[in-house]
Amino acid sequence: MDELLNYSLKENALTSFVEWFEKAETVEQNAFAMAVSTYDHEKNRPNTRYLLYKGISDNKIVFYTNYLSPKAKDLSDNPEIALAFYWHVSKKQVRIHGRVSKMSHEDSTSYFHSRDRESQIASYLSHQSEPISDKAALLLKYNETVEKFEGKPIPLPENWGGFLVEPYEYEFFLYGDNRLNDRFLYQLKNQKWEVSRLQP
Repeated sequence: MDELLNYSLKENALTSFVEWFEKAETVEQNAFAMAVSTYDHEKNRPNTRYLLYKGISDNKIVFYTNYLSPKAKDLSDNPEIALAFYWHVSKKQVRIHGRVSKMSHEDSTSYFHSRDRESQIASYLSHQSEPISDKAALLLKYNETVEKFEGKPIPLPENWGGFLVEPYEYEFFLYGDNRLNDRFLYQLKNQKWEVSRLQP
């Protein structure tokens, strides 16, 4: 435990992650950027994209997306997910493996209406990742949606909401001199975090 404290790590993986994130938030250009990897069974290949980390709820990591998007379809087939944070200034990264579940409709609605109106409109009109002829067609859809809901609240789209990631593994990685990096693997076993140091 004394060695972990030297790296701002605690016995609890989530507590360690939150502390690392809060420090990164003060120095990084965008500490919230989070790589999200899923597996596409239809094409037999992994998919990775960047989303925004949206905090912790009930000890689970939160992000939001279109439930008809490729990532959501992947997660419907296989709820296993991998996340990664890279903080250049901090010289740290965190890798996370976990399982996802959908956020409640009530919590998704609450977050949706906390967003700025322009973002609500964009989420309402988008059929994420589906083809569209050109940018002009997208702008037309946007303007039509603005006009449709002028003076009215934007309803939560049925196909939009939050995902909750319940981690069972974290890797905390600190870049060191001469590539002698420090790596600590947390694995959840019998409801307790077991920690091991990994070679660079």
